[in-house]
Amino acid sequence: METTVYLIRHSESTSKNNLKMISNNDTNQVQNEKAFLSVSGEKKAEELSKHPELQNIDAVYCSSYVRALETAKYIALENNTIINVDERFNERKIGNMGDMEWKEFSRLQMKDFNFKLSGGESLNQTKKRIVEAMKNILMFETGNRVALVSHSTALTCLLSAWCEIGHNYDDQIILSYGDETIVDGHWTAPMVYKVVFDGMNVLSIDYINIEE
Repeated sequence: METTVYLIRHSESTSKNNLKMISNNDTNQVQNEKAFLSVSGEKKAEELSKHPELQNIDAVYCSSYVRALETAKYIALENNTIINVDERFNERKIGNMGDMEWKEFSRLQMKDFNFKLSGGESLNQTKKRIVEAMKNILMFETGNRVALVSHSTALTCLLSAWCEIGHNYDDQIILSYGDETIVDGHWTAPMVYKVVFDGMNVLSIDYINIEE
């Protein structure tokens, strides 16, 4: 029986913390978790919930971060269902950056899935937890249509479980499924991928153009 899961990156956030992270590990993590949608992001999230692909959704899953929850609420309301919050869908924990610039930290993680900062997570650790959470969804939601709202790096880790991994000239991750590039290293907010499963096996992965 086929199960359809829509992997959704949250809508536009007010957060600028990815441009210049502060050095205090705990404060940095709280700032990341509490970043909320901008006015434009709220509008985009509501419009997203009206998209034809996101109708007749049986279940909504979401990370515990505010911007993800604020995106998921529109999809849940549109489909008259609840939000299932699972911290395993959270963005990877950054850790203590010290004097490291965000661009350098990101480059090191994208090149080496085992790289992590003190108090943070590697991409392999993130991948492990989010894949386990996805397996739980596939067991409990067999045959259903599911919306999962998460984050760009976390979703990249999840998609990498089924895709071929490469890098562009900026050391950003490129993911390919079959002969098609699924992730080209650039994420918009929001962004949607449709993954169809037969049991635990992936049948197809498609990028959904929500601008159409």
